[in-house]
Amino acid sequence: MTEKFRKYNGQYWLIALVVGVVLPWLLKLLSVSRFHQIVWLLFVADFILAAVVGWLIRRSARTGWLVWLLPVFCFVGLYLFFPTYVYYLALVDLGISYLAYGLTAPRKN
Repeated sequence: MTEKFRKYNGQYWLIALVVGVVLPWLLKLLSVSRFHQIVWLLFVADFILAAVVGWLIRRSARTGWLVWLLPVFCFVGLYLFFPTYVYYLALVDLGISYLAYGLTAPRKN
């Protein structure tokens, strides 16, 4: 199971699912105020994780399409649990992930 998890980049899928969908659902379930959801989840957690994930993907010499995972799952979470004016933050997540991916040198073997 662990080998298949690594082969199909399961760690990136898991991070994207938890941060993009489960965390917004959990915040809504706990009745955290909309302001704190947007500030802490979207601006702090999403943007930092987008940069870290983009950096990790490039450093581990993984395929570039993994950069799309976090923004796509974040868009799904935003669509399900947030008002329409925050959908654009998924594009910002994509930009940050791609920027971190592009500015990082691949690991030298």
